[in-house]
Amino acid sequence: MYSGYGTRVTSLRPNLVKRIARLPKPANVADALQPLFEAISNAIHSTQARFLETVAAEGRVTVTVQTDRKKEAVTAIVEDNGLGLNEKNWEAFITTDTDNKIEIGGKGVGRLMWLDCL
Repeated sequence: MYSGYGTRVTSLRPNLVKRIARLPKPANVADALQPLFEAISNAIHSTQARFLETVAAEGRVTVTVQTDRKKEAVTAIVEDNGLGLNEKNWEAFITTDTDNKIEIGGKGVGRLMWLDCL
């Protein structure tokens, strides 16, 4: 590939582990919940895409959070009845920093945050 200046631009190789390591770390409890908010946002987008104008009646997003008394084990499950990983969404999922959902507020890094917190 060549840039507009006549010089050759080499292809960049991604390093997913380093990309995730460079994500900002939570500074407070609200920041620590960001991966959960990203998962909920993705679920909402998926139901909106499937049901369009009937999303309020037909779309379902269920969030279940469980913890023990010592708060040592925390489980969060986000379920929806949206589109799921169709071909377009799968391609975006396996692409770092995608702009697939930018027009509806997506940032393309939610799954990276999940990988970081897991």
